[in-house]
Amino acid sequence: MSGRRRLIIVLALFLAGLAIAVGLERIGPWRSPARKPDDEGSRPIPQRIIATAPSMVECLFALGAGQQVVGVGDFATYPPEARAKPRVGGEMNPNFERILSLQPDLVVVQGKAESLDAFCQRYGIALLRIEPDDIATTTAGMHTLGRAVGREAEADRLVARIRLDLAAVALRVAGRPRPKVFLCLGRQIGSLRSLFSTGRGTFLAELLAVAGGENVLADIEQPYPQVSKESLVRRAPDVVIELHPGRVLSEADRQGVLADWKALGTLPAAAQGRVHVLTDDFLLIPGPRMARVAERLASVLHPLAEPTRGR
Repeated sequence: MSGRRRLIIVLALFLAGLAIAVGLERIGPWRSPARKPDDEGSRPIPQRIIATAPSMVECLFALGAGQQVVGVGDFATYPPEARAKPRVGGEMNPNFERILSLQPDLVVVQGKAESLDAFCQRYGIALLRIEPDDIATTTAGMHTLGRAVGREAEADRLVARIRLDLAAVALRVAGRPRPKVFLCLGRQIGSLRSLFSTGRGTFLAELLAVAGGENVLADIEQPYPQVSKESLVRRAPDVVIELHPGRVLSEADRQGVLADWKALGTLPAAAQGRVHVLTDDFLLIPGPRMARVAERLASVLHPLAEPTRGR
């Protein structure tokens, strides 16, 4: 067996094990006021589903359950078919009147969504809560969602494809130097204040590692910390990647973002011209397009590495 093939197998097994290693208790269970927990096996397949989070909308369509979706959250834009679905607000400001009018038999949410939970309990609507924190809980959530909507085999295939695609990205950058990276998820406009990023244990932090980068905030347990400019200078990242998912930036806007960082000349990333601005709409969505996030990060960190297989 060649060394390259052995590495592919090792990486694939590693990623598969990663998904299994995290307990499923982190994935919120079904909660239906009309049924007892031990009735799950007899629950009919839902035919009218509302999903409020973009990640859940993408998962449902990727599982082939798009025809069962009757409403989506205001920020759901992918796949294109989802844009034609009725809008029901967001998880923080749901349109309860619209939700009732759509007569759902299942509402799928990401995270706690406490107001939606209380609403569904009041009106006897089944609610499924998914909490995709990292790669493992994201793929486990796909399995949970697949079982809930009668698409268990499709979920198996979707997760398998994601794992293989992630392994391909990891193989592409294997053996290359791993630069220290600061992922900027938000900051005060026109300045380098109120810098938000990712610590350890998030899907973004793990995808950065798959892409061949080292998170400069890997020692911080808080998932999405705010850091000061002074702290960032001390950590001295080799690369800064600022994310503006879904935004259309003019060249002037892009140059303005880069100029803010160039002003911090003591930062290795700024001094070496390794500040990048990414606007892909999938960058902050823990869902079926996770491998594309890893690929995009790898293309910035290791541009000379051979590309992964096409889609």
